[in-house]
Amino acid sequence: MIDERSLVALLYRADWRELSLSGEVRGGDGLQWVSMVTHSGLPRPGEPLSPPESLTETDATLLMAPGKRYRIASSDGQRVQGCDGQRAWEWGGERPPDTEIRLYGGEGPPFRELLAPSWLLSGYDLAIEGDVAACGRPAIRVAAITRGRARDKTVAPPFWGSPVVRADRVVALVDAELGILLRCEFARGERAPGVAEFLSLTVPAEAGPEQFTAPPGSVFAEGLWAWSTRLPFGGVAKTAAGLAAAGLGAAIKYTPRRRPDPFARATAEAADPDAALPRDDGPAPDGPPDAAVPPVSDEMLHLLYRSGTAEPRFTATLHEWVDGAALLLAVPDSVRQTGSGGVGFLVDAIRDTALDADTVHQVSRVRIGGWDRYRIDAAPLEQASDPRPGHGWGSRRHRPRTDACDGQRRWRVYEDHVAEGPAASLPDEVHALTDASWLLGAALTGGEEMTVGGRRAYRVAGRSLHSFPWPLMNGLFSMPVVAAVDAESGRLLRLTRYAGGTPVACHELRDIEPDESGDFGFEPPAGLRVVQAPDREHSGQPTSLVGFMARAAADAARGLRYMWRS
Repeated sequence: MIDERSLVALLYRADWRELSLSGEVRGGDGLQWVSMVTHSGLPRPGEPLSPPESLTETDATLLMAPGKRYRIASSDGQRVQGCDGQRAWEWGGERPPDTEIRLYGGEGPPFRELLAPSWLLSGYDLAIEGDVAACGRPAIRVAAITRGRARDKTVAPPFWGSPVVRADRVVALVDAELGILLRCEFARGERAPGVAEFLSLTVPAEAGPEQFTAPPGSVFAEGLWAWSTRLPFGGVAKTAAGLAAAGLGAAIKYTPRRRPDPFARATAEAADPDAALPRDDGPAPDGPPDAAVPPVSDEMLHLLYRSGTAEPRFTATLHEWVDGAALLLAVPDSVRQTGSGGVGFLVDAIRDTALDADTVHQVSRVRIGGWDRYRIDAAPLEQASDPRPGHGWGSRRHRPRTDACDGQRRWRVYEDHVAEGPAASLPDEVHALTDASWLLGAALTGGEEMTVGGRRAYRVAGRSLHSFPWPLMNGLFSMPVVAAVDAESGRLLRLTRYAGGTPVACHELRDIEPDESGDFGFEPPAGLRVVQAPDREHSGQPTSLVGFMARAAADAARGLRYMWRS
């Protein structure tokens, strides 16, 4: 029977782009794209946009050939989706004359939960239950249980862009040769389990190029995400987005702000020998692929997977660097031109603010006693090279001084208040260093030995399996990275993110020591008001630059739509 290390490698190395197969599939999510239905290019008054019916509500036939070519057809032949290796397309027969369908995405595999099974390697503990057969092929039965802290995290690796399956438990049949899933049953809570499965499968399949060619009348995908080409709401909202972004940019650009004191900045940097963002000696992970750099070994894949199995218990010093100006310089023209250049104006305004401050270096003391038991204390201002004690890009007043959780409640202490809420897993950046299994959603290369902080480690480079118009469009986790993987624990000693071939952010753990103490009780500082922290998922408040821009665009669009209806 297969061992755990070989199973991890089998799931990770399953490559849908090189598959040749045909079969019948039931269940699943079909294609990972966004379908927007509009009427005459604009939504009707008071009518929200709605996607067409799912192709996979009934059984579907699937044909695949190497080179990212595939074709999916509904059992009644009324819906067909596919990709000719270059462009994804959809054919749906006749539609009303005032209806327009736009497609975004389609770069990923069809039936991703079956054909891209590496999502099982992050957020789940796997148990091998034995050898079985399915669709006439040898398979491995695997049970997967969600790791407890993954319930409030993205279960699938963030490099995918969105979770494939978020479940409490999964039972999967893994093809012993291809690594794809022949069947996947997933359950969450008390709801009935969902199932995606092959009803039949032939490997390899005979297929000619013409079988992947779009039929006349097909709709072609316009880009990976709606932001990559244009907003999917027609010209009115596109103009509104530009106006909103330009207005916000003008407010940032022309609002008086205190310029940093050059003497204070020089003094702070002189007192901080680590003020500069660390530079890696190896090639940038977002450059041209280097054939001389091999994929990572099976042992490295297993080390990354195992990093998230045991509860972390240690103390360390966390160093964080962010170069906001370099990050914004990497925004491509395709994004800057959105909204008639309004987004570009906004980006320039924010970038100018970032240029005033150079790289921000933050130091924190971290003590971790489990996935939801921790305390993170930011260093005093004089110990960090941050010349912005007040307002502005990355201002310290907007970052908590202390972030503490005792397994029941969480407290974030700011300058003038304490935000109290239910227990939560480690903050994202600390979680990403502590449980490195999320990297198994990336294309990984390297594995050379190195030393970081006196500890033996491996240098691993990773890049997303998809191309994003700008990394922040899908969050920091879609950026190319260079990681220093601790040879003993598998956690990341250092994680550097890149944009445009330049390092723009780095997180590093130093002075790591084991800590078995279990006391994580916390009392908020006296004199500070305590407020209940809003639920980030339901508060409606944007949590990123992209979210803020989207909210501004939506508000402007609603205003114009009101005038249009009037």
